[in-house]
Amino acid sequence: MAVLLPDARVAAQAAPHTVSVETDLVKEPGGVVLVRLAKGAAITPGAVRGTWQEATLDGWIPLSALRNDSRDGFDVAVNLSAGVPIRAAAPNGAVRGTARAGALFDRVATQNQWVHVRRKAWVARSAVQAAASGPTAQQTPAQPPAAAPTPTGTADSSAWVTVPGGTTLAAQPSGGQVGALESSLRGEVVERRDGWSKVRMEFWVRDGNLGVGPPPDQITAEEIRTNPERYIGQTVEWTIQVLAVQKADELRPEIPLGQPYVLARGPLPETGFVYLLVQAEEAERFRGLEPLAEVRVRATVRSGRTRFLPTPVLTFVRRLD
Repeated sequence: MAVLLPDARVAAQAAPHTVSVETDLVKEPGGVVLVRLAKGAAITPGAVRGTWQEATLDGWIPLSALRNDSRDGFDVAVNLSAGVPIRAAAPNGAVRGTARAGALFDRVATQNQWVHVRRKAWVARSAVQAAASGPTAQQTPAQPPAAAPTPTGTADSSAWVTVPGGTTLAAQPSGGQVGALESSLRGEVVERRDGWSKVRMEFWVRDGNLGVGPPPDQITAEEIRTNPERYIGQTVEWTIQVLAVQKADELRPEIPLGQPYVLARGPLPETGFVYLLVQAEEAERFRGLEPLAEVRVRATVRSGRTRFLPTPVLTFVRRLD
């Protein structure tokens, strides 16, 4: 008797596996990123769908970084806009990945202000490999120890540091801000000058962002609405008209619950609306503006639209006026 199998084929055996490179754990194949998995992170494999592998991730997250959230049958969600590390054990276990803001998890247990969480989602099959047997299968790759400060203007390839999330980045010492880290990242100090350090880091960007898109001030909201996935993570420089400062509710799941955001019209002269995520101190500055004030901002695209409205969601970087 012939039996029709679904596209998602169950893996022969859910043996321990790891990811061979840094990769994304996504909600659905090719969908929203939930966690940036670290190289060597342990996962439990599941079904296979084309070039995608179902994977279950377990780990520990500080209780303070989570909020109760029952959407889609889950228990908790990440409440930090910068994301949060997921550790193999609390409090100092190896980092298995960085969970994005708003990512949903099942709560397995709570212990000493730490929460054991679990999430079944998807990773690229090319990034999955069978884990080595024995207790060393999930260890953090060895990192060179941090070295003592080097003299001004010199480099020291052994000087490894951790740059914390929220750090602003500049192209030159004392230069203007060109970006900011969302989460902590290891880097190598290659030069020090006048109280500044040049740090070399490795990271990944979408191919579509490598110099082939329009300049930040030429991207329109209409383009983002038409192709919302294309512009996620890209920088825009827009003039917007400030309408109000509000706090996110359940109707806007793309924004962490309670996160302040600016409701704005723009980018001018477009007449659509934009949600601009801001921190508490920035929210107060926007509240202090004159009614319908027009400001020029630099921001990154967090989401091309919300679940219910074709409204782009941006993360504020800084004002340009």
